[in-house]
Amino acid sequence: MIKIAYIVGGLPFGGVENWLYDVAVRMKESKVYTCTIFNVSGVGLKIPEFYSAGLKVVNIGNGKSSASSHRMDTAFFLRKELIKYSPDIIHTMHNSGDYFGRISSIGLKIPVLAHIHNTKKENRVIRRFFNKFLSYFTTSYISVSHAVEQIVDSDHNYFKKNKYVLHNGIDTSRLDVKAHDLRSMYNLGGKIIIGIGRYVEQKNFESLIRAIKILIDSGKDVSLVLVGEGSKRELYESMIEEMELKSKVILTGYRKDVGSFLRGSDIFAMPSLFEGFGNVHLEAMYCGIPAIVSDVVPSLEVCSEASLVCDFSPESIASQISFLIDNPDLHSKLIDAGRRIVDQYTIERCMDRLFSIYRNVLGEP
Repeated sequence: MIKIAYIVGGLPFGGVENWLYDVAVRMKESKVYTCTIFNVSGVGLKIPEFYSAGLKVVNIGNGKSSASSHRMDTAFFLRKELIKYSPDIIHTMHNSGDYFGRISSIGLKIPVLAHIHNTKKENRVIRRFFNKFLSYFTTSYISVSHAVEQIVDSDHNYFKKNKYVLHNGIDTSRLDVKAHDLRSMYNLGGKIIIGIGRYVEQKNFESLIRAIKILIDSGKDVSLVLVGEGSKRELYESMIEEMELKSKVILTGYRKDVGSFLRGSDIFAMPSLFEGFGNVHLEAMYCGIPAIVSDVVPSLEVCSEASLVCDFSPESIASQISFLIDNPDLHSKLIDAGRRIVDQYTIERCMDRLFSIYRNVLGEP
C-alpha cells in the first residue's frame, strides 16, 4: 500500500476539512492507497466526525498555540510521528500544515506536496520568507484553482518546483437529501437567500445582510439564512437588531445538514472578499439553485455560465438578487447550466486526478 501523510493545521469546519474528509473516507476503500491525518494543532470542531468515520488522526499539539511558527517542539513531535508512520508521500495543507510539514520532513527523503487552498497573501514577513525558503524542500505544489496558482508563483515557488492545478470536487452523496422546509422551520416568507460559511470577514456576510435590508426596503419579499458559525456572530446579531431584520435573517450556527438547507433555498449568495476555490458554489449548483458570487471567487473558472457576478458592495449584491428574482427564465437557465457543469467536479473525479498526481510524484506510470 502507498501511504499518504496528510498534514493539516487543524480540523475546524470549512472547505479544506470537508475535502480532506471526503478523500480520506474514500481512500479507505482503495487497494492502492492508505492515509493518516496529522493534526498540527490537535484541535478542531470536526475531529469527532473524522473519528466516527474510522479515520486515523494523530494530534500533534493540544491547542492553537501549538501551530505558532516559533513552536519548534511541534516540529520535533511531528517529525517523530512521521518517521514512525514512514509515508510514501507527505501532503500538506493550511498555512501551519505547510510550514510544519515541510520543516519536519527535511532530510527524510520523502516527496512533499504543498496543497495551497487560498488566494490570500501572507501579511507576516517571517511567514512570507519561509513560504519561499521552504519551496526548496517542496517536491510539487497543488493549487485548487488557477487564481491560487498565481499566488503560488508569486509568493511561494521561489525555487520553481513542479506544480499542478487540481480543482476541488464535491461529495454528491451528502447532497442527495430531502429539502428542509425553511419557511416553516424559521417562519420565513418570500424568496430565501442562503449564505454558507464561517462567520468571518472573508465571507463578507455583513454586505449580504445589508443587501437584504436594501431589498426589503425596496419592496422585495426576501429572507436570508446564514449557515455557519464564527467570530463575527455578535456583529451580525447587532446588525440584525439595528436593522430590524430579526424575522428576516437567520443565523443557524454550525450545521452538518448543509444539503437540506441548500435544497430548501431559492438563491445562493457568496460575496466573498477572497476564496481559494469555493466548493459550496458547486454544491449549490448540484442542489439546483442559482448562484450570485463575487468576481474574485475562483470557482467561476468552471462555473461562470451558471452564475451571476457581483462586487463586494451591498448595492451590487442586492441588484443581482433583484435581477434574478425578476427574471424567472434566467433563474431556470442558470440551474440547467449548473447541473451540466457539476458532473465534472465530483469528489470521485477529483480523486482520479489526485491519484494521477501521486503517480507522477512517485515516478510511476
